[in-house]
Amino acid sequence: MEARLLTRPVVQLLAPTRQTTSLSPLITTRGHKTTARTKRSLKIAPHSSFMPDRSTAFPAATSIVYNPPASEASPDHTPFIFLPQNDPRRPAIERMRLKAKSTDSHIPGVSETRVLPPSALAKNRGNAPSYHLTQADVQEMRKLREEDPLTWSINALARRFKCSDNFVRIAAPASASHRAWLQGKSERQQERWGPMKTEARRQRRQRQDMLLRGEI
Repeated sequence: MEARLLTRPVVQLLAPTRQTTSLSPLITTRGHKTTARTKRSLKIAPHSSFMPDRSTAFPAATSIVYNPPASEASPDHTPFIFLPQNDPRRPAIERMRLKAKSTDSHIPGVSETRVLPPSALAKNRGNAPSYHLTQADVQEMRKLREEDPLTWSINALARRFKCSDNFVRIAAPASASHRAWLQGKSERQQERWGPMKTEARRQRRQRQDMLLRGEI
């Protein structure tokens, strides 16, 4: 018996011992080590008070979400139109307003009668249309335009008669000969264009036509 044990391999002799003393494998857990995983784990759904009322057919048009931040309530925030006549907050608001008014009066540079700045309409009152031109002025404008259209251009006539450029274009349009001269001048300028400028202007006209057709 002892001879047979000695003739067996050493590995077979140690096999039962290895099975009984084997360790269980380690199970590691992965933590939130990246910003994306941390943000996903902290992503919380909004509170129901922030969500619109979906019980109606058109929640966006029939409901208003009002969720102000937590703060101390002040009676000065409630106007008198929302308070009954016998509400005790009315005298409190009056006292607060009187106190604020007396405090402002002691501040240097603050007067009792405050003057509001001029309205935006008053600033643009100079650009309002003025109908000061008579029929004689229109006749003189047309005469100057026909005599010397280069000297009396649209801008020059608008400055002299103190009117807009559009009024000059309507009241005193250029003659047919002057328009033909301007067209020839524009064509001579286009003949001096290079290939790049010519192609750029062609593409610009093409884009304008596509915009008018609604293609872009």
